[in-house]
Amino acid sequence: GREIKKKSLMADNRCRWIHFVSLVIAMVSAQPQARMRLRKVRYAHNNHGVALFPSRFHSTRRQSFSRPYYQTSTSILQNPPRSSFGDMISSIFGGDASSSNGVRGDDLNSLPKVRDEGILQWGALTQLLSNISKSEYSGMTEEDPARSKLAQSRSKVRLFDAPDESHIRVTLYRDSSSWCPYCEKVWLLLEEKRIPYRIEFVPMSCYGRKPAEFLQIQPSGGIPVAIIDGNVISESNDILFQLEAIFKDKKPMIPEGGSEAGKEFQNMMRTERKIFSAWFQWLVTGFGEQQFLEAADQTNKALLRFKDGPYFLGEQMSMIDCMFAPFLERMAASVPYYKGIVFRGNSRWPEINKWFDAMEARDSFRGIQSDYYSHNHDLPPQVGGCRSQGDYKKFQDEIDGALDSWQLPLSDAGETEPVRPTDRDQRYARVEAARRLINNHKNIIEFSTRALGEPGQRVMAPKADPYRKSEPRASETVDVALRLTAEALLATERNPSNDYPENIIEKIRSTNLSPSVTEECLSYLRDRVGVPRDMNFAQARQLRAHLNLVIDSVTSP
Repeated sequence: GREIKKKSLMADNRCRWIHFVSLVIAMVSAQPQARMRLRKVRYAHNNHGVALFPSRFHSTRRQSFSRPYYQTSTSILQNPPRSSFGDMISSIFGGDASSSNGVRGDDLNSLPKVRDEGILQWGALTQLLSNISKSEYSGMTEEDPARSKLAQSRSKVRLFDAPDESHIRVTLYRDSSSWCPYCEKVWLLLEEKRIPYRIEFVPMSCYGRKPAEFLQIQPSGGIPVAIIDGNVISESNDILFQLEAIFKDKKPMIPEGGSEAGKEFQNMMRTERKIFSAWFQWLVTGFGEQQFLEAADQTNKALLRFKDGPYFLGEQMSMIDCMFAPFLERMAASVPYYKGIVFRGNSRWPEINKWFDAMEARDSFRGIQSDYYSHNHDLPPQVGGCRSQGDYKKFQDEIDGALDSWQLPLSDAGETEPVRPTDRDQRYARVEAARRLINNHKNIIEFSTRALGEPGQRVMAPKADPYRKSEPRASETVDVALRLTAEALLATERNPSNDYPENIIEKIRSTNLSPSVTEECLSYLRDRVGVPRDMNFAQARQLRAHLNLVIDSVTSP
């Protein structure tokens, strides 16, 4: 164990030098976005976020309501403090402090009272949601988020089989927007070993300020940090090895040293650092495509070392998979978006594709996995900028919803980003997206009106503006528009040719919603829905598409 940890730290130190050199190259090559402060070389260590749609399972303690995506988002399921809500959305998408387009103060003062006859009120929508749940999903019992098999992105306590919170020995400080890959691998290990733990959300520097009480524990501000039996441990790999050493009675995640898998453990760690370093350099500087492709080939070959299963050490998932998971996930998102090359789903790397399929069948990873849109907007503020090259434009348009990927009808399987087989029931995804919207509608209305509010202090993440104020004069318009969105999500009768909910379009057009206010506020919300902070990918694309449906219906002649 000591030898593995020592070599791991040596690999991390080598990687830090690679990161430093990559960033210097980027700065010398005059890439404006990459001219970041060198103190931010440590990728993702200073990021945090807040959920747009806080879950009802989310604690109402401070920072309970994740800020909107990229630390700018609000969690649909619960009520976070305003600063937390704003920080998350800010951190994920970066704050744009510019004023809204096309909406002036005079326009807001002269908004007519909205006609909402025939549009369901929130109470009626809550009842409709309950009826649907009972009639269509009666066999699906709602689990306690502290004990559910599926990892919970907003739950602050995970008990698993422990009787109560007195059995919790671990507190994990992680970023509130679920952007940090180093936090993710610790989170994944805790879920796999089913160690009871408590979460404290901390914003990343790119979208908010670290709380003073956290800085007392970790003066550098770096995350993750774990407190295990009263001992403070920083550095993600240190935390992983400590958890494995202390909780030996839980599922073993490191193979026995004398076994074939144990002998390969170190080689696998070196393979992980190699592909990470090659990807990071190529992503940030634009140099090193061939090195990345060769590292991906080597990773694919490593997955063939053990024939008895799809994971790096064979049949059983191990700590090696926890180390690879955050970065392979981000490669799958960023390589097509910034480089125009499909990574996941590429026939050149069939074993990597099988590994993704196996990971997505696990409750631990399914509850943690993000989507391509979230990653590609949270990476630049964390690493100082990403360089686009090659045939990337078509992928950027698709992932950002510029084509038809955020328009109805949606394909069951997805496009460049696949929808997990377990999440391909579109009706269920719509109902769950509506549930998050309905359960947290008050906070979401307030958040959405920030599109027209007074700008606050800028942050590094472009779509994260945690300090922007809401605009009460737009609340009535947004309230009606979001009620229409929820009703459209829950609609049973749908046009078979385009999946439009029957009669909803007529309802939308019967209102006198301001086109400019509706478009500004709903677009602001749509672009800040964070995965997994607010909901999973299948639910997020349904919400984005139905927000677009309302926007298009209001703004089209």
